[in-house]
Amino acid sequence: MLTILLNPSNPEPLYQQICTAIREDIAQGVLRPDEKLPSRRALSAHLQTSIVTVQTAYEQLAAEGYLYSRPRAGYFVDPDAPLLAHMPKETAFPSSQPAKTDPDDRIVFSTSGVDLEQFPFATWAKLSRQVLSSKQEKLLQSPPAMGLYELRAAIAAHLRAFRDIHAAPEQILVGAGTEYLLGILVQLLGASRRYAVEEPGYSKGKRILRSNGASVIDVPMDQNGLQLAALQQSGASVAHVTPSHQFPTGIIMPVRRRAELLAWASAQADRYLIEDDYDSELRFLGKPLPSLYSMDNSGHVIYMNTFARTLAPSLRIGYVVLPPPLAKQFEQDFSFYSSSVPCFEQYTLVHFLQEGYFERHLNRMKKTYRQRQKRLTELLRSHPLGAYLHICGEAAGLHLLLEVQLPCTEQELVQAAAAAHVVVYGLSDYYETPQAVPPTPQIVLGYACLSPEELEQGTMRLLDSWLPFLRKHCIKPA
Repeated sequence: MLTILLNPSNPEPLYQQICTAIREDIAQGVLRPDEKLPSRRALSAHLQTSIVTVQTAYEQLAAEGYLYSRPRAGYFVDPDAPLLAHMPKETAFPSSQPAKTDPDDRIVFSTSGVDLEQFPFATWAKLSRQVLSSKQEKLLQSPPAMGLYELRAAIAAHLRAFRDIHAAPEQILVGAGTEYLLGILVQLLGASRRYAVEEPGYSKGKRILRSNGASVIDVPMDQNGLQLAALQQSGASVAHVTPSHQFPTGIIMPVRRRAELLAWASAQADRYLIEDDYDSELRFLGKPLPSLYSMDNSGHVIYMNTFARTLAPSLRIGYVVLPPPLAKQFEQDFSFYSSSVPCFEQYTLVHFLQEGYFERHLNRMKKTYRQRQKRLTELLRSHPLGAYLHICGEAAGLHLLLEVQLPCTEQELVQAAAAAHVVVYGLSDYYETPQAVPPTPQIVLGYACLSPEELEQGTMRLLDSWLPFLRKHCIKPA
């Protein structure tokens, strides 16, 4: 008779306890292939449980392939049951959530986020309800590869009004963020090309290009942006640039350099510029310079932008404007794709753009960020270290570049800040060639995610942590 210890206080049902015990006996060889098991009545009497419980256990094991039954003969061990018993068990993985070790008063000058408290939740919820009530059937359909036509038309109207970009909806491709769209562009343009990127620059963009099989070459910057001579010598046929507000230096590319880049692109039929206009709407001083796309007369610029910086990163909605030949090529070669952005979010954004909510939200955000940036620069300049700090990139965007003219290294500045529970990032983090890093320490300060209180506390704590370097600088040798 089988030896099975049932535990009534165990939350596992009794029939499952019987199943587990029989599986273990098969795995250990206690029960052999084709061996007959006790009858339901005999085993239930032995275990002092109901016949139904034993019957349920036998049927479950038979369904799993451990047992088989013969009419009027009972249940037997399946000849292949030992194979099932020795199958690999579920692997236990450690929790993916790391233990919280960060101090509660930690302040991060992140460059990747936005002020989520400013998101227009009430308006977005209202528009979402309208979409749910009026677009029920359409929400369940698969969106076309380039995105809903209504959204592409709304984006085209927005670009005409705010960036003087005149593009047809048929040229606009909507996708789940610029990272996804970069991968699509590599497929469209070809991975066999050489892609030039800014140095220093957006490190994730470089990784995305490489992960799609592209050959990537770093091209150095000067005070006007991407160096044209270095680009010409690179052998690249595609260049990824951020002319409106270079990341992370904050350089705004002047019109002359833009014209030179356009001349480079138009010199050969297979050359393209990918213009990443990621935060062009967030300009605080003067009128924005014309985009490369609006200056291009030869069809060699691909314009890219995202709503992640102006609305919320989690929406994952970005878009590119393709020159007409590339738009036709996408329709021909990639129309089997479905859009990577759900219809629900696309329809909601259509209303948000068409009804003027985006423009009003953008004006509020510009005012908020401008006030925040102004306060940050005031704190930097009024501190005893102010005379040793040079601020770059105030005209636009959500970060500043801080040049620190003290007798220390960039790493020492970052470490001193960390000791004060403040996280900042050095400019060297955005270089792939260490020998190209400027000798003067430079720190990248993102401020969009910080509340006014955090901005005040974080800036003062940061600068105070650097004061020992000033005292070291002021000590006169004997």
